Amino acid sequence: MTQSSPSESVRPPVPDQGLTHCALECRNLDRSIEFYARFGGFDVVHRRRGVAWISDRTRPFAIVLAETDMVRPLGPFAHLGFACGTRAEFDRLVAIARADGVLREGPHEGNGPAGTWAFLDDPDANTFELSVGQSVEVAVAAETPTDGMRRRTMIGVMGSGDDEHRELAEPLGEAIARAGHDLLTGGGGGTMTIVSRGFTRIPSRAGRCLAILRGDAAGVPLPGYPNPFVETPIFTHLPAGGVEHDSRNHLNILSSDVVVALPGGFGTGSEIELSIRYSKPVIVHAFWADRFPTVPRWAKVGEAMEFVNARRPQRDTRGDV
Repeated sequence: MTQSSPSESVRPPVPDQGLTHCALECRNLDRSIEFYARFGGFDVVHRRRGVAWISDRTRPFAIVLAETDMVRPLGPFAHLGFACGTRAEFDRLVAIARADGVLREGPHEGNGPAGTWAFLDDPDANTFELSVGQSVEVAVAAETPTDGMRRRTMIGVMGSGDDEHRELAEPLGEAIARAGHDLLTGGGGGTMTIVSRGFTRIPSRAGRCLAILRGDAAGVPLPGYPNPFVETPIFTHLPAGGVEHDSRNHLNILSSDVVVALPGGFGTGSEIELSIRYSKPVIVHAFWADRFPTVPRWAKVGEAMEFVNARRPQRDTRGDV
């Protein structure tokens, strides 16, 4: 396995916060890397002599493998828990583990919070659990404190409805998803489609892809709305795309915690104007430097994400959120 993928160098950074890694001892880095790639889809994100960081890239979390002469394995019950997306994927991996002789226990069927699970031994007898149907996400959400409800940040991405600007929009969508935010667009074509595609292609993300749609007086979306990557369409009877009173651009901006502007035309420029009017944190691509010289701007996706993550609300104390 190579040290890192070609796209690693352009993937924007995600803030290190909360639980970031788990460190395991191993006797042979290559053998351990191969095991976690085979059973968890992990790949190497950093490597130096005797140490490798591996990640499944679903969140800013890594397993740190450290090569040592003597290993004190994690187990027999203490383990790393990995959730499969489907029962078919779980059954496939269990069958491979059985054929490889690394299936230690299970599978154990269950419909409680632990779901269905099996224990595997990695090359150094560290315990690695495969599961499907666990309820960790549901349990954590249920225990969120009500005195200061946590909520995800709504990132409004505004840009051309015609030109895709794929080299900017797709990695921006991926970065927003990896950072755990929600994405809001106008739900149309061009950059709106591409940023939404980048966002929704990230597995096990916490956020949702929302869109406030332009529609006619009867509330019927205009042609081309919503694009196929929108998960939560919000229908309106607002056809205009400028700053006039019947423009859904007002809703786009008022619903966003932070606004990121891609290259665009009249509509995108109107949304930047409304961001300033409504005092929303906004950062614009360098494309807009001449028109909005005093507004913060970005050229690389990492710069946009640094701005986003520095201005996201940490807590919302309103009881209706």
